[in-house]
Amino acid sequence: MSTPPDSSFETLIENSKNINSKAFNLTRCILLSLISFYKDGLQFRELKVFLEISDGKLQSNLDFLLEMGYIKKIKVDLDQKIIHIFMIDKSGKKELKKIIEWIEFLKKLVIKNND
Repeated sequence: MSTPPDSSFETLIENSKNINSKAFNLTRCILLSLISFYKDGLQFRELKVFLEISDGKLQSNLDFLLEMGYIKKIKVDLDQKIIHIFMIDKSGKKELKKIIEWIEFLKKLVIKNND
């Protein structure tokens, strides 16, 4: 097994410091990805169906992303009923991009190390 040059490890560690470690968990990454993918936003119930998690777990993760400014919650009046749509914000897009770039670098490092 070959080991990557020290600079690769240094880059991996250094780039990881650019990611908000509180946003980097599987549920939050999936939420950011889903909300980013659906340009018109998603409702709570739609997110719940995608993730198959409890209301409390979903709500606490959405609250965190809202608090960080990564997503926004928009009130929509639909057929005399108020619904809330979650949409990604600019800072959420930036954070998601950082996470994706870090994972891509890690993937390259692992592939190179396993050759």
